[in-house]
Amino acid sequence: MEETRIIDFSDTYEALGQALPAGTELLGGKFKIDEQIGSGGFGITYLAKDIYLDRDVVIKECFPEAFCCRFGAQVRVTSARYEAQHRKSVDMFMLEARSIAKLRHPNIVGVHQVFEENMTAYMVLDLIHGRDLLDIIEDDSDPLSPDQIRDILVKTLDAMDLIHRNDLLHRDISPDNILLDKWGSPSLIDFGAAREEASKKSNDVTTMLMVKDGYSPHEFYIAGGQQQPCSDLYALGATIYHLISGEAPPNSQERVAALTNNDHDPYLPLAGRFTQYERDFLEAIDKSLSVPPKDRIASARGWLSLIETESKKVKMVKMPEARMASKTLSELVHETNKHVLNASQKPRAKPARAVASVPQPKSYRPAWVDEFNRETTEAELRKQEQNRAMAEAQRLAELERVAIAEQEEIERQLMAREPEKPRNILDWALHRTG
Repeated sequence: MEETRIIDFSDTYEALGQALPAGTELLGGKFKIDEQIGSGGFGITYLAKDIYLDRDVVIKECFPEAFCCRFGAQVRVTSARYEAQHRKSVDMFMLEARSIAKLRHPNIVGVHQVFEENMTAYMVLDLIHGRDLLDIIEDDSDPLSPDQIRDILVKTLDAMDLIHRNDLLHRDISPDNILLDKWGSPSLIDFGAAREEASKKSNDVTTMLMVKDGYSPHEFYIAGGQQQPCSDLYALGATIYHLISGEAPPNSQERVAALTNNDHDPYLPLAGRFTQYERDFLEAIDKSLSVPPKDRIASARGWLSLIETESKKVKMVKMPEARMASKTLSELVHETNKHVLNASQKPRAKPARAVASVPQPKSYRPAWVDEFNRETTEAELRKQEQNRAMAEAQRLAELERVAIAEQEEIERQLMAREPEKPRNILDWALHRTG
C-alpha cells in the first residue's frame, strides 16, 4: 500500500514560492541566503553570501517541483512513491556539479562547492555581474551589433565543444541561460543534467520533461528521446536566431506536425533576410535548426570550422553610391587638395562662441569622403610641420657655420699680430744681439 504522508502546509514556504527565506544559513553557517533570483522545474536559484570568504555567490538548490514541496527548510516528496526518483534527482544534481567543476573554461560558469542538506543538494557557483540574453532581446534601446552576436556565438560554441568532448550535454540552452558580463563575454549557466534520468520515464514523471518552446528540439519533447550534441546546437541556433530576428523560431513540435502532414515548414530562414550578416553565417544557423537531427550541424567544432572558413574568404566591400554623384574620384581629390592648400595659407582665427544657426538642408555624401578629407588635411599639416622643422634646422646650422668661420678669422688675425718666436738657441742669440 502506498504510504500516505500528511503535511501541515502552515509549516511550508508556499507563500514564498517554495523558496528558502532570506537569512537561511546553509552548511553550518558558511553560506547565508539573501534572496531568490530564479526558479525552474528542477531547482531554485538564490543570491547568497559566502560568510567565510566575504563574497557574493549564487546557490542552486535541487528542487524537482513535479513531486516535491517545502516542509520547514527541508525538501520532501509529495508521495512515498517518488522517494526513489527524488534520490535519483539529487544524485544527478551532484553529478552535474562535479562534471561542471571539471570544465575549466572562461565561458562556462564556475562551480566551487556542492553539498547535501535539508534532504536535497546545493551547488555554489560564481556570481556573474551582467545581463542574460533574454533581457537584452527585450531591451530595444540597447541592441547587439552583428559583430557582438558573432563573438557570442563563437565563444559559446567553443565552450560547448569542451562540454561535448567530456561526454556531457547542456540540455537547457536558451537566451535566459546565457549571461553577458560587463565586458560582453558570454557564460553558459544552468546545466540540465538531471533531465537525463527524467527523460527515461514515460508515466509518473513525464511532467519533468522540461522544454522551452522555440528553443528545444523535438527530441526533448519525447520521453526517452535520443539526445545528442546536435540537440544542444539546435537550442543555441534558436537563441542566436532570436537575437538576430527579434523573434524565437516556431515550436519544433509544430514544425514536425507540419512536415508530417506535408505542409510548409513554418520556420522562416535567416539567410537572405539580414544583409548585415554574411549569407554563409546565416545559412549555418538555419542548418543547425533543421528538424531531422541528421540534417543539422553535427558538432560545435564543425560549426566553428564553418565560421573560420567564412572569415578567410575575400569579401567585396560595396561602396555606397552618392544619390547625386557627378564628380569622379580624381575631381574629388583635386578639390580636396585645393581646399587643404587654401586653408593652410589663411591665418588661424580664434574660435568663436557657439551661436544658434539656421538648420541647413542635409545633402547626402558617402562617409568615406569625410574620412578622406580628414586624412588628407592631417597629412598636409604633418608635411607643413616637417618642412618648418627642416627649415629651422638649416637656419641653425647656417648660424653655427658662420660663427665658426668668424672665430677662425679672429684667431688668424691674432696670430698674425704676434712676433715670431725664436725656434732655437741660435735664433735667440741673434735676436738678442740684433
